[in-house]
Amino acid sequence: MEQMQMNMPDIYDAALYLRLSKDDMEEGSAKSESNSIVNQRELLRSFVKSQPDIQIFDIYVDDGYSGGNFVEVR
Repeated sequence: MEQMQMNMPDIYDAALYLRLSKDDMEEGSAKSESNSIVNQRELLRSFVKSQPDIQIFDIYVDDGYSGGNFVEVR
């Protein structure tokens, strides 16, 4: 007899990248994480939860850095 192979759906790993917005830098917030980072995390997690074939592998956060104050490290 032939064994029936169950087709399992592919699951994709996603890395979430959160970055400080220019608007948050202008606010001068003393919080440990900006509102922008908190909101981005919520939105991205919500999106991934709604996708049955995606799971979060890791979350990367650049809180406090933006294109306007990025310093190249050599």
